[in-house]
Amino acid sequence: MTEIIKFITITVLALYVLPFGSLAEVMIAPTRVVLEKGERSAELVIVNKGVEEAAYRISVENRRMLETGAMELAEETRENEQFAKDFVRYSPRRIMLDPGARQTIRVSANTSGLEVGEYRSHLRVMSAPTSAGRTLSSAANAGGEDISIELIAIRSLTIPIIVRVGELDATVEMDSATIKPSDNEAESILVARLNRQGTKSIFGDIQIFVEGQREPVYFARGIAVYTPNTHRDVMLPLPDVVRAELTGKPIRIAYVSSDPSAPETFAEMRTVLN
Repeated sequence: MTEIIKFITITVLALYVLPFGSLAEVMIAPTRVVLEKGERSAELVIVNKGVEEAAYRISVENRRMLETGAMELAEETRENEQFAKDFVRYSPRRIMLDPGARQTIRVSANTSGLEVGEYRSHLRVMSAPTSAGRTLSSAANAGGEDISIELIAIRSLTIPIIVRVGELDATVEMDSATIKPSDNEAESILVARLNRQGTKSIFGDIQIFVEGQREPVYFARGIAVYTPNTHRDVMLPLPDVVRAELTGKPIRIAYVSSDPSAPETFAEMRTVLN
């Protein structure tokens, strides 16, 4: 009996969920949508920054923030959580883009009948080169006695979609800052605790100053505390060279608005790192 073994190319689709800044092959702007004060629609732009044609799938999902700032999928709604997925609409949901091409995504919300409050879900964009599909289809028609494996990355990023109904407010305080060891021997972790009060999420940047200096020694962008969370431990990796510059000196840690047109210091504290 002659055994026939066909050449099989196994394409492994690996999912990488990455924060916005590290996903070089796709750009989305803005990186946050907030619908408030009567605004019920917005537009996003997705740009293919890669060198291959790519397919994109857009979806909306519910996610919750943990105390560390990490995000997890919310399979069920817990106490005080209010998600926007059920009344947010978006289109298109599938697109293909050549390198350098862009596509507008329209997002809208129907808030009729909603109680006063903030509602949040997250728009997910998943991308993969269109060559992934061609590889899978061609594998079935190939012949031979070898097996090869091709790894194709499916990259994914998410941005918050926030819908606010009525007049909402929020305040935040920073009450502690401690140094913890890192898994990376070349850095330490500064843990700054933010305490949020009020009815809406708050967004900003963290800046660290040596007292008497005007320019920050360190900064971290895009730090959010989402409702219903009342606090977040912000993990700030400090390279050894930065740690050395801060150690033993009076410093000021500030949580500030990320909007250059509306500068504001939300919270700050002064301390000395050892």
